[in-house]
Amino acid sequence: MQIKCKIKKGDLVKVIAGGKDIKGQSGKVLEVLRDGDKVRVRVEGLRLIKRHLKPQRSAKHPEGGIIEGAGSIPLSHVMLFSETLNRPVRVGAAQKTGEGKASLLKERVARGKGLKAEKV
Repeated sequence: MQIKCKIKKGDLVKVIAGGKDIKGQSGKVLEVLRDGDKVRVRVEGLRLIKRHLKPQRSAKHPEGGIIEGAGSIPLSHVMLFSETLNRPVRVGAAQKTGEGKASLLKERVARGKGLKAEKV
């Protein structure tokens, strides 16, 4: 069964668990990786990994070298960061009635103690 993912590409997230090097840092989600029941995210500037490439005939890396890129983090270790509230928030969905063909619209909202349903 595939897990529902409330975090999407381009969202600003904060790391809430993990090693000393990444816990507490925030960044933009570059990619959401799904592998069966496991979901991981790549966050810009976090968990950097290096790949050593041999020279290739392809146009992408003809000279080879050391390439740096973002590694992946488990989805459970990140939390959506709300810029309006200036803190990490849980995410839920709320239905809104509209006009025309799409009469029911779903939008993501921040959830938490003392919060009104605020669009994220």
